[in-house]
Amino acid sequence: MLASAGPGGDETGERGYCLRTPIRLGRPGPLRQEMPLAKRTRYKLEKVEVFPADSRPASWTFAGAPVRGVEHTYLVNDTNVDLRKRQWEFIVRVPEERNGRVEVRPRTVPNVTAWAELPDRSLTFMPATRGAAKGRWYCQVALADASGEKSKAVVRAEQRDELPSWFREVDSHLRRKETVRPTQGTDANALVALVAAGDHAAMIRLFFATKVWILSEKVVL
Repeated sequence: MLASAGPGGDETGERGYCLRTPIRLGRPGPLRQEMPLAKRTRYKLEKVEVFPADSRPASWTFAGAPVRGVEHTYLVNDTNVDLRKRQWEFIVRVPEERNGRVEVRPRTVPNVTAWAELPDRSLTFMPATRGAAKGRWYCQVALADASGEKSKAVVRAEQRDELPSWFREVDSHLRRKETVRPTQGTDANALVALVAAGDHAAMIRLFFATKVWILSEKVVL
C-alpha cells in the first residue's frame, strides 16, 4: 500500500484545496513554491476499498487486435476523499492468452471534471520473466498528464525520487523495466511497479496512484 498526500478537491475549489496550476515535483521552481505541500492531505492506498461484483466471458480489442477472456467488475470506494467522490466501478480484463496483457480501467467515475476522461485510460500489466520478479506482474509507472499536453507521462528510473509521496509504500516494488523483462524497444530505463499475479485490488490501487490522484493534485514531474 502506498502512503501519500493530497486532498479531494476538484476545480470547484471545494474546501479550499483546489490546485489550479500543476505542481512540478522534479526540480525546485515557481510552481512548487506557489503551492506548498502543506495544502495537501494524505492519500493511502489501503483506503481504496475494492469489492468484487461480477465476472463474465468477454471480448474486446487492444491496440486494434481482438482479444477474448474474462472481464471482472469491481466496485471501488476511495475513502481518502469526500463521500460524493468515492464511488467508482472498475473492470479488469484478463485475456485467455497466458502472457497477454491484463487491462485495468474505470467504467464509471465520480462527477469530477478532472476525471471525466479516465474511462478512456487504462493501466496494463504483463508477466515479469526475469530474476526475482519472475512470477509477478508489472506495469509501467505511466502518470496521467496533468498538464493536458499528452495522454500519459512515462516515468524513467532516474525520476523515482521525484514521485509523489504516496509511492513511498510501494518503493520496494519499483524496478527498471529491463530487470523484470527483456526489451527490444526504447523502454529499458522505464520505471515499473510489481504486483502479485492475479492481485486485481493492487492493480486498481495503482491506477489511483498513477492516474486519479495525479489529476486531483495536478502533479507534473
